[in-house]
Amino acid sequence: MTPRDAFEILLENFGPQGWWPVTPPSGKNTAYRPRVYVPQSETERFEITLGAILTQNTSWKNVERALSALFAEGIRTPRGLLAVPPEKLRRLIRPSGYFVQKEKKLRIFAWHLVRAHPRGLGAWLGGKDLDLARRELLSLWGIGPETADSILLYASGQPVCVVDAYTLRIGKRLGWYPEKTDYAAAQKCLCENLPAKAPVYNEFHALMVALGKNFCKKTPVCANCPLKRKCAGKKGEKIWN
Repeated sequence: MTPRDAFEILLENFGPQGWWPVTPPSGKNTAYRPRVYVPQSETERFEITLGAILTQNTSWKNVERALSALFAEGIRTPRGLLAVPPEKLRRLIRPSGYFVQKEKKLRIFAWHLVRAHPRGLGAWLGGKDLDLARRELLSLWGIGPETADSILLYASGQPVCVVDAYTLRIGKRLGWYPEKTDYAAAQKCLCENLPAKAPVYNEFHALMVALGKNFCKKTPVCANCPLKRKCAGKKGEKIWN
């Protein structure tokens, strides 16, 4: 079973996932929006970026609490974030964990955005030179490959395939790549086996998360898994050419 086969089966079973969730103008909590693949405003782009950084090593529920605290204080722009004293910002994002490091990461990112890209995230990340934008993101302290690719895919609608722990686990079990595959090798495999389109990469990543949370856990729950019939199991035996 190829990544494309898995994508089609999971999309049929789970439906569109509506990633990345953003906070509606009149709401307090983030909401998923199926089939919306491009942010509608600069505010949404910045919120997605905040979420991509805050979600490192924590659950989305904790991120949502941190975002709600930020928005309750009216912090929705890079300049607004930079105007907040460090101690207060740490207190606001505390629910996301590692709040000292994450406060620094957010501040570095916001400062870079204001100084180097005053026209905003859309103008910066939505340009034609995707590789250059990715390298620039990775040059910022606290931005690794998964965070950078999440920002590019979800905040700017660029066709970038995101790899996370769920994708690595599932792909190894399905035989897409060896047990010791790293981020870059797994990403290359997926890009070679999926249509190079942002909506596809968007849904694929979200569907991998849904599968990983509900079925393909560290201890797999295989009984009702949509991929059960074609899965090689925990051994990761390769079953496709």
